[in-house]
Amino acid sequence: MTGNVGSRRLIIFSIMGGGFATTLGLGALSFVLPLFGLDTSLGDIWIGSAFSAYFLARLILAPLAGMWADRFGAKHVLVGAALSGVFLPLTHFLFTGPQWLFFIQFLLGISGGLIRPVSMAVIGSLGEKSSKARNFGLHAALMNAAFFLGPVLGGVLYFNRSFVPVVIFLCLTMAVAAGLFYALVPGGLLTLAHHEIEQGRHDSFARPEKTGLFELLLAIGGRTAGIGALLTFLPILLARHFYENPLAVGLVTSVPSLVACVGLALFSGRMAWRNKGLVAGIGMILSSLCMFFMGNCSEVWLFVLLGAGVGFGRVVSVPVSMELASLSGVAQGRVFGLANGTASAGFVLGPLVGGVVAAAYADLGPVFQLFGLAGIALCLPLVAVALIPRVYPRGMGLVVGIFLMAGVLGFGIWAHPRAENGKNNIYTYGGAAMGTMFHLTLEAPNKDVADTAARKARKTIAALQRDFDFRNRYGSIGRVNLHAGGRGARISERAFALLGRALDMGGKTDGLFDVTVGAVTVTPLYFARSERVAETKRNLIDYRLVRMDPKTLNVTLPKLGMAIDLGGIAKGAVIDGAVAVLRKSGITAGIVEAGGDFYCFGDRLWTVGIRHPREERLLGNIRVREKGVCGSGDYYQYVVEVQNGHEARRHHILDIATMHSANRSVGVTVVAENAERADALATTMLIAGPGQGGGLLKKFFPGASALWVLPDLSVQASENFPALE
Repeated sequence: MTGNVGSRRLIIFSIMGGGFATTLGLGALSFVLPLFGLDTSLGDIWIGSAFSAYFLARLILAPLAGMWADRFGAKHVLVGAALSGVFLPLTHFLFTGPQWLFFIQFLLGISGGLIRPVSMAVIGSLGEKSSKARNFGLHAALMNAAFFLGPVLGGVLYFNRSFVPVVIFLCLTMAVAAGLFYALVPGGLLTLAHHEIEQGRHDSFARPEKTGLFELLLAIGGRTAGIGALLTFLPILLARHFYENPLAVGLVTSVPSLVACVGLALFSGRMAWRNKGLVAGIGMILSSLCMFFMGNCSEVWLFVLLGAGVGFGRVVSVPVSMELASLSGVAQGRVFGLANGTASAGFVLGPLVGGVVAAAYADLGPVFQLFGLAGIALCLPLVAVALIPRVYPRGMGLVVGIFLMAGVLGFGIWAHPRAENGKNNIYTYGGAAMGTMFHLTLEAPNKDVADTAARKARKTIAALQRDFDFRNRYGSIGRVNLHAGGRGARISERAFALLGRALDMGGKTDGLFDVTVGAVTVTPLYFARSERVAETKRNLIDYRLVRMDPKTLNVTLPKLGMAIDLGGIAKGAVIDGAVAVLRKSGITAGIVEAGGDFYCFGDRLWTVGIRHPREERLLGNIRVREKGVCGSGDYYQYVVEVQNGHEARRHHILDIATMHSANRSVGVTVVAENAERADALATTMLIAGPGQGGGLLKKFFPGASALWVLPDLSVQASENFPALE
């Protein structure tokens, strides 16, 4: 044991400060990782796996760390873990491939797996019974403050899509924690509850009927599985609304932690709950219920409201569940090692299972709904045990709770059936790529052929995006941009060919389509900035300046500050690449769709809906065969400003002639012989409008057609555009 109340408080505060620092750094890393995965096209399964690696290490080490602290002391564990967090991230500078981050996550999980349970055990062992809830509430408030600030800082640090600032920040926060642990934690501090020992209790665990430890661990596992899925996939879901603006996504992602931080700081320890198990269960159920409804959100304010509900559920449940765990035995390290191990198991399963569900349903909504129901179900045994009167055997409550849990989980499976695959030889698949969800609808002779083809198509999509995306500094276009104003870079044959076609498109459209607009667009949310900033970069935008050497595949941008952005053509090229792989793999017909752009192939007609640019409805449907269908508009990425008393949209597609947002139309849909051409023409036709655009189609692209929605919301189509139904 350690000295007086004052010294105990100093140790507790040092533990909280060190925990805050480590959580701040790891929170920034955890937020950036899914965005980095999207930027480097690593796919939803990899993203979930990498996130889970951190918690897999915690799952293994948390119980062992707790038992070590009970027997040998806490200081060496805490200091060693923090120092490992200082040096391990630096391996990123030795091994720069994105897959190496999976291993870094696992190694950092060693730090977290040691620090978290031992810190909680120290707080539990030094606190009086009357102060446990207050101490745990304050600790949780600080951790949630770190989880709130971490994503915000992560968004700021990752603003230029570089992982290096995030690594440096993590090393610094870990160094701060190591200093606090070394200076203020006594060397011989054992994590044994001193007040229990003073009362003559030396058993490792209290009687199980007193606290419902088993049921509590079950509920904690369900809650953390949901949180793991939420942290992994909420940024991707929000990116559909904020369109890859890391700072904005980080702010909305942080709402649950902000609410929890404020609520825990204000209310923890102020209320003495008699039925702690019931209160803990109700709080966890509230969080899970909000997560369930988040799966169907389409408005930003709803995400904020439900995120606040998730946070309030933590305010209610976290302090009392920690208090319950602490009251379960003298050996606080062992108790909190089990609790943290269970929580880490949830964090491992949540992202992994979430990735599988997202791929199976080709959507992220079911991920939130199924984990919301699972979280509710796993809390029911804890609630049932708390509600069953003490005159009945404890087993009765557990049996009732398990039946209720099975019923809720069964309802979830029944309410979310997968689309019937194989009917009429049609199979569907999905996944995350290009900042959105992609969908494959395949006609195949059997499931084995479809599964193999879909797997190959997914690999192709990931590989092509890695190569074409300017945000991936390891890809072809990223390397060219990094060497602007210098010697240039050698790129892949496929990227060289695509860039050549993009420059040819620039020539045919007299610069309306110009991939060197990247000088402006590589900056996130560039369209929301002052238009004078874009004007200063006008001399950097000219597709004719790009130098390509077909012998060496070297591409040079002669001016410092120039950049290539293939965003107006790359998605179509990726879709076409996936179609080519599917044809070679035995798929006779199908649709490849990504973010509303399609290619429909095979000897059958496919029906494609065309969205209205201002209303939640379709303009109509068209029927196509062996065609690419791509859209563009001012409704994807934009900000609204008032000009002369009227609202106007500044959006992501620039008219280079004016350096302002294109304004001749508000939406366009193009049908062409392949998705790549349809994608490039959609951007061009939006800028040109029907007058100039119609002439370009007739002169250079007679096989393509377009439909424009004009600023007054009238519709105009080229002569050969398919009939609307």
